[in-house]
Amino acid sequence: MRSGGFQSVETRFSTVQSEFEKGRITEFDLLDTYKVFYQREDNHRSELNAWVKAYPKSPSAYLARGVYFRKLGEFKRGTNYISQTSPENVQYMTQMFDLAKKDLEAALQLNPRSYLAVLHLLNIAQFEGNDGAADRYLRLGNSLLPSNFLVRARYLIHLTPRWGGSYRQMDQFISQCRTDGLSTSQIDLLHAIELDDQARVLHEKGDWEQARPKYLDALRLSISGGSRFRRDYLSASIKVCADPQHGTKEYCQ
Repeated sequence: MRSGGFQSVETRFSTVQSEFEKGRITEFDLLDTYKVFYQREDNHRSELNAWVKAYPKSPSAYLARGVYFRKLGEFKRGTNYISQTSPENVQYMTQMFDLAKKDLEAALQLNPRSYLAVLHLLNIAQFEGNDGAADRYLRLGNSLLPSNFLVRARYLIHLTPRWGGSYRQMDQFISQCRTDGLSTSQIDLLHAIELDDQARVLHEKGDWEQARPKYLDALRLSISGGSRFRRDYLSASIKVCADPQHGTKEYCQ
């Protein structure tokens, strides 16, 4: 991109989308391909703008720029509670999310099978607390890839109490996922996400006695997902793994 080689970039990313639609690569492979656009500083906007200008009908170009804007906003927002985030960072996040939504929606309009655009729009809906949009993108993601895990996992996180949901809603959603035909290992991973959040809340309240078994259960249920799953979804449990005094080593390999 820096050298103006947009044709090769366009070919690369359009091929990845085609391979995904043909079932030759997984949703995780598709997600990983676009992680190159996860940037903390806005240093590549001009190259992405040039790609879009060179290929104005390319869903891949709009998707890439939308992912870029979304992650800029998310990184600036950070992981603290909104009350602990500066107004300047929140404003920047809002600006980036507005740009991201335009591009991701353009990508979806150009290619109605753009599953990754749906996933990133769902992420934004979660941050914005837009329940209606989250429900819409869940239905769309399920229709595009009925066996998906990523959209369902993101929606489950949307249902945690810290995002305005409840554990009852999470349980109901996991039950629906089982009805939808998700595998036992996928259901276990969804339960692990819920347990990780429950343990984190208890731990923050100083109740280690109640938190520890939930951490252990979350780690045990996450075995099939491996280190990648734990890194992406079990942030609290990972911290416990890093502290040997908690006695969780057997679950953290």
